[in-house]
Amino acid sequence: MTDLELGGIWLAVLAASLAGCVIVHGLGLASTYVRDALHVGAGIWIVSWPYWHGAAVPIAIVAIVAFATAALPVVAPHWTLAARLVRSVTNGDEHWTGLVHYTVAYAALTTLGLAIDPFPAAVALLALSLGDGLGGLAGRTFGRHYYRAPGGKRKTLEGSLVVAFGAAAGVWLAAHLLSTGISLPVVVALGALAALTEALSPRGTDNLLVPVVVWTAATAVTL
Repeated sequence: MTDLELGGIWLAVLAASLAGCVIVHGLGLASTYVRDALHVGAGIWIVSWPYWHGAAVPIAIVAIVAFATAALPVVAPHWTLAARLVRSVTNGDEHWTGLVHYTVAYAALTTLGLAIDPFPAAVALLALSLGDGLGGLAGRTFGRHYYRAPGGKRKTLEGSLVVAFGAAAGVWLAAHLLSTGISLPVVVALGALAALTEALSPRGTDNLLVPVVVWTAATAVTL
C-alpha cells in the first residue's frame, strides 16, 4: 500500500470519527464525554506509524488537521456542519482552544517522531491521549476528592490517579507498537510525570505541556 492510499484511509477514518461526534452529541451524549472519546481515540494514529514509507504524507495530514482545527471556529458561523462539530465537543468548561493545542501537539510530535525518533514522540502522544482522556472521564464520574493548583482547573485525586495509569499504559503501548524495550520503573515514572504535569498545568495548557514534558523525559531516558 502506498503512502497516498494509506493517507486516504486515515482521512476517511478522521471524517467518520468527526461525523460520529456530531451524531452521538445530537443523540444526547454530553459534549464533555464526546470530547473524552475523541481524545482517547486520537491515539489510534500512532498505530499507523510503522506502516508509512516516508514522512511527507503523514506530516501533511497532521498539519492540515491542526490548521483546520484552528480555522473551524472562524467558519462555524457560516457553515452549519462546522458549528455542530464545534458544539459537539465544547461547553462552558472545555473550550475549542484545548483541541487546537491537542492537534498542534500531534502535528509537532508526529513530525519529530517520523523525521527523527518515533519512540519518545509516540510515548508523549499516547500518554496524552490515554492519560488525559481517561483521567477526565474518571474524575467527572468517580471523583470525590477535589484540589486546584494555582491557575489551574479544579481536579480530583481519583482523576489524577487514572491519568497516571492511563499515561503509563500509553507508554507501554508505544513500546509494544514500536518494538522498543523499556523497564517497568520507567513506564511508571513517565505515567506519574504525565499526571503531575496535567495536575499542575495552568488552565488550558495541559494539552501542550503534558506531551512536551513527557517527550523530553522519554528522550532523556532513551539516550
